[in-house]
Amino acid sequence: MTEKSGVARWPRIGAALSLAALTIGSACGPSGSPAAARVARAERGAGDIVVGVAWPWAARKEVRYGEGLDMAVDEINSAGGVLGRRIVLLREDDRESVDDGELVAQGLANDPDVVAVIGHLQSYVSVPASAIYDLSGLLMLAPTATDPELTAHGYSRVFRATFTDIEVGRQMADYASRRGYERIGIYYIRSDYGRNLANAFEERANDLGLVIPVRQSYEPSDPAGSDNFGSVLRGWSDVQLDAIFLAGEVPSAARAIVAAREQGISVPIIGGDAMSSGELISVAGEAAEGTVVATAFHADEPRPEVRRFTAAFEKRYGAHPDAGSALGYDVIRLLAAAIVRAGTTLPDSVASALHSLRGWQGVTGSFTFDGAGNLVGRSIVKMVVHDGAFEYLPDSAAPATLAARPAIESAVP
Repeated sequence: MTEKSGVARWPRIGAALSLAALTIGSACGPSGSPAAARVARAERGAGDIVVGVAWPWAARKEVRYGEGLDMAVDEINSAGGVLGRRIVLLREDDRESVDDGELVAQGLANDPDVVAVIGHLQSYVSVPASAIYDLSGLLMLAPTATDPELTAHGYSRVFRATFTDIEVGRQMADYASRRGYERIGIYYIRSDYGRNLANAFEERANDLGLVIPVRQSYEPSDPAGSDNFGSVLRGWSDVQLDAIFLAGEVPSAARAIVAAREQGISVPIIGGDAMSSGELISVAGEAAEGTVVATAFHADEPRPEVRRFTAAFEKRYGAHPDAGSALGYDVIRLLAAAIVRAGTTLPDSVASALHSLRGWQGVTGSFTFDGAGNLVGRSIVKMVVHDGAFEYLPDSAAPATLAARPAIESAVP
């Protein structure tokens, strides 16, 4: 079942249509097609603004993404809505599956009520789904997909509301250089994500004059308790290293950290955004202390937008917001701002409005898109594991602060 504004609905017949059938729903589709109906409704400017949200709702209940979405919608609707109309979310569960994701995308594309789609969580689901949305003339805002391929196909209505793997790799190399790490080992998961991150980090490290003495990979399927990590890292014990860049995902990245510490490797470990989950700490335990990872958001970042959002979120839910909360909140408000700027819900007009935005301020940072739909000029937030929790890591810290926190002194620039 699917859910629209809290009311259960049965999946539409259109969700079972083949991708080829979507040609009737293209932006220039014939009269009677979903796209034509979407245009007619936009021209009338009446009724709810329905936004599809594709996400693995059942599998990712620990992420507070939905709370961020709902908070943004409620704030906007209580202030009069967008162009005098309410925003209503249509939630669809893609189960983190390519097949299910394509079915969800096809169903949303064939629903004339839907004016835009926010999703999906995984890049490997977002990339094929983006082709369906583009073919149907729908706008897509991807809040978490970091694979560069998403915006490599010339789609004019696809936007990435977060950084790419390449940006993460490059900026973490910059961080390593600022810390004075000159010799860095790279250990990465053998997937598109791991390779993208590792390659970007190494390329930027070379530009900065850093040395990569060792680079090795591991299989995503390595089971818990596997000695594969230990056998690889055992050989790193005799290599002179200042740090390790771990381009991994949890829980496997957490096991790699444990293996490194068990082999007596005590150098700092830095990692990408896929390690920013609490599972890193729950699996690695004390071994994770001092690990620095990239993230889109931390509640302790001192920007006024973050402070206001965090206070409102905690008051509403009685819990701290996570990166998912902030990303969900931002994409709704960003979409609303673009619709207001366009003066219509027509996907092409809203896409043009997004392309014309310059420095729109959100909780996760400023929003300016290049021609491909990627964010530009966005700095990555970093956090460090300290006393069993992720702590915000500023780009600089006062000496008194460092003296008060000797346990993480080595991780603070």
